[in-house]
Amino acid sequence: MTVITQPQQQPQVITKPRRRKTTRRAQQKAQSGSLVLSSLKASLVGGVCILLLMLISLIPLQFLACLVIPGFLVAWLSTGMLAGIFAGDRVKNSYQGGKVGWMAGFWAGIYGGVIAMILAAVGVSVLGIPIVNFGQGIVSQISPDWLVSLESIHITADVIALMGRVFGMFIMVGIIGSLISGLFSSIGGMIYPKLSS
Repeated sequence: MTVITQPQQQPQVITKPRRRKTTRRAQQKAQSGSLVLSSLKASLVGGVCILLLMLISLIPLQFLACLVIPGFLVAWLSTGMLAGIFAGDRVKNSYQGGKVGWMAGFWAGIYGGVIAMILAAVGVSVLGIPIVNFGQGIVSQISPDWLVSLESIHITADVIALMGRVFGMFIMVGIIGSLISGLFSSIGGMIYPKLSS
C-alpha cells in the first residue's frame, strides 16, 4: 500500500492596492483646486466691474447715481454666475455653485476695498461716502496736547486724517463690502446650476 501525501498549501493573502482612495483624494484635490481657480478668474472680472462702477459714481450726474446701486447688484450676481460658468461641469448642485460664487464675490469685494482705500488715500469720496470729512473728524477729536506729542514724532494732523480715511474705507468697503459681495455672488452661484440644467 502506498500513501501519497500532498504538501499542504499555505493560504495566500491577496492585498488590494489602495489606489482607489488615493485616486479619489487626488481627484477631489484637483477638483477643489480647479474650483478655486475658476472663482479667482471670475473675481477678477467682478473686480473690474466694481472698479468701473466706483469710477462711474465719481461723475457728478444725478441720474448716474441711481444706476450705481443696481449696477453693483448685477455685478455681484453676475460674478457668482460667471464663477459657475468657469467651473463648468464641476458645479453639479446649488451648494457647489453657492460655494464657488461666494469665493468669487468675496475676492471681488476685496479688490473693490483695495481700490476704495487707494481712492480714499488720494482724497476722493467713493460711492457718496463723505470720507474726507471722516478723516478731519478724527483729527478734530484729538486733543491739542496729543497733537503736539504726535507731531514731535513726525505724525502730523494730515497723516492722521489720511490714516482715518484709509481705515474708514477698509472697514466700510473692504470688510463689509466684501461680505455683501460674497453674499450676493453666492446667490448668483446658486442660481447658475438651476439655469444650466
